[in-house]
This record gives sequence, C-alpha cells and structure tokens, in this order.
Amino acid sequence: MFLLASKNLLVHKGRFLLATVGITSAVVLMLLLMGLYAGWRENMSIYLRHVNADLWIGQKGAWDLFDTLSLLPAQGEQMLEQAVEVAKVSSFIGRVVTCDVHGQQRHTFVIGVDDPDNGPVEVILGSSNLHDGEIIVDEVFARSENIRIGDSLQVAGQALSVIGIARGGNFFLYQDSFVTLSEARRLFGLEGLVNYFLVRLVPGTNVDEAIAQIEESEPRVTAFSKERFIANNLSLTGDSFLPILRVLEVIAVLVGTMVIGLTVYTLTVERTSEYGVLKAIGASDRVLYETVVLQALCCGVLGWLLGVPLSWGVVILVQYFVPQFPAIAYPLHAVWMLGLVVVMSLVAASVPARRIARIDPVLAFKG
Repeated sequence: MFLLASKNLLVHKGRFLLATVGITSAVVLMLLLMGLYAGWRENMSIYLRHVNADLWIGQKGAWDLFDTLSLLPAQGEQMLEQAVEVAKVSSFIGRVVTCDVHGQQRHTFVIGVDDPDNGPVEVILGSSNLHDGEIIVDEVFARSENIRIGDSLQVAGQALSVIGIARGGNFFLYQDSFVTLSEARRLFGLEGLVNYFLVRLVPGTNVDEAIAQIEESEPRVTAFSKERFIANNLSLTGDSFLPILRVLEVIAVLVGTMVIGLTVYTLTVERTSEYGVLKAIGASDRVLYETVVLQALCCGVLGWLLGVPLSWGVVILVQYFVPQFPAIAYPLHAVWMLGLVVVMSLVAASVPARRIARIDPVLAFKG
C-alpha cells in the first residue's frame, strides 16, 4: 500500500511539490498564530507576576492597567494598614506616555517605582539604582529604537537619562520603562495621587477575607488578588486578539485540508482504471481506502516536517527585524500541529475514498 501511495504521489512531481508548498504554508501560518497568542499572553504577564504583592487596590470600577483609569489619594496607604494585617504597602503609578526618541515620537508605559521588588524584572545592562531624572527602558524598546546607556529621552517635556536596560517588559503594543515614584508624579501631574496600592499581606492571611475587609471599610476602592489582576489584563487577549487569531487559524486549517483533499482526489480520478484493476483482481475497498489515506497522510506529514522548522525560523527572523513581535516557538505546539495535520489528512481523504467506493471494476478493462 505504501509503495502504491508513494508511486501515485510522485507521478506528477510538480503537482506534488505545489501541494507540499501549500500544506507547509498552512502549517507555518497556524504555528505562527499559536506562537503569537501564547507569546502575547506570556509577555503580558511577566512583569505582573514579578511584582511582589498579594493585592492590587484600585479605584472603584478600575480593573486593569490599560483600559481603565484608577486614581487614589496617597494617604489611603494608612487606611489599608488599618483595614487588614499588612506586611508592606507600596504605591504604583503607571501610564502610557509619548516620548521623544532621537527626534521621533514613540510610546512607552512609564512606571513609577518606590520599591525595588516592583521594579524591572531584570536589569541586563547598566544600573538598577534609579534616581530622579533617570529612566530604565525595556530591551525590546531599546533595540527597536536604538537606545543606549547614557542616551537622553524627552518624556512629558522632561529630559531623562537612560541608566539601564531591562528585560520582561514587552506588552507588544507598548514596552515598560521605569522611573522613581517622585519623578512619575511630576511627569503625570499626580502629586498626592497614585494609580494603585500594592499590598503585601502578613504570611498566613486569607486573601479573600482581606479583600472583603478592604472593600467593606472603603467602598470607593476595589481589591484584586494578584492572580485576578493578571487575569484581568490578560483578558485583553481574549477580547481583542483571540477572535481574530482564531478566524485566521480556521482559514489556515481549511486551506490545508482543501490542498490535501484536492491533491489526493485528483490522483484518485487519474488512477481510476488502476483502482478498477485492483478491485477486479480481488483487492478490497478497505485496502484501497488505506492507500488513499496514506497518500493524504504523506502530504500532510511532509508539510508538517517542513513547516515546523520553517515557522521557528520565521519567528527568529521576524523578531530580529521587529523586536516587539512576541511570538514564541513552543515544541508542544509542534506536537499539537501534528495531531491537527493527521485530522486534516483523514478528513481530506474522505472524498476520494467515496470515489473509490463507486468505481466499477468492469470499466477498468474497457478499451
């Protein structure tokens, strides 16, 4: 069966090559979309998971860093210390701003830091010791804008000297930058205000009970556990990007299935007389079905074998030219893709299999 299947596929090498290119392209597209979604979610959560806080406390109605605005009086820190048993309360100020980089207007998410535990995930170049008038930028932002240690950025009309480059702050649309809390207040005009309070609870304190106590003592605030706040920000993926990516993935699956189906169906039609002869000499429909399925699987698996390393190469190449691109090459995605390719091949083989079932062995001997 395998010899017959491979022989049929290689009869028209050009057609087989085109089919392989089509299937490979579909595999590459699906793996890129899967990697983009997973990479976006991972990059979005790296900094938030790094923040050393059990609770995020924001203004009532605010629930994330990008879509909603939270403004709280700085003296609310004392209220929190009285409401629950806390080990530490820190202030968080963060906002997307436009800055002047080498004469070009660019956007970055500037975060005011008053606690080193809530600063950059990891400073990979330069210093992490921030002072007023200084800024630490994310490595993706630095690469894309050719920023080096010692450069000066104009942020809200204020010149800030770049003292460090950090990793872990690529939000895809924006990248993190860090300044002192006092500098952030001046830049944003938030004297006496904060966006969120970061609360570290005394070990052993029940998080849900602490949230209930805080919201009961001050109804104008909303408290989130760390995991809940991360989920709120990740929901941007589900609400905005996921539907688009899913549509593109479905299109890629349909294209791959159609390419495999058309290739195998054409081969089946062209080899109708041969299948008729095989039926006439006693070959069962099952044997012929298995031949068709093997042809479809050969097309699909070959496209997978070529598409997996090609997709990883595309990710590396795109990230070299577009550092913001957050796609990640996960080996597990390749395994899932193999299962999907097998399903696509089996579905594609169903149409030519029905064609074989209708072949009349007598026709094979006409003419």
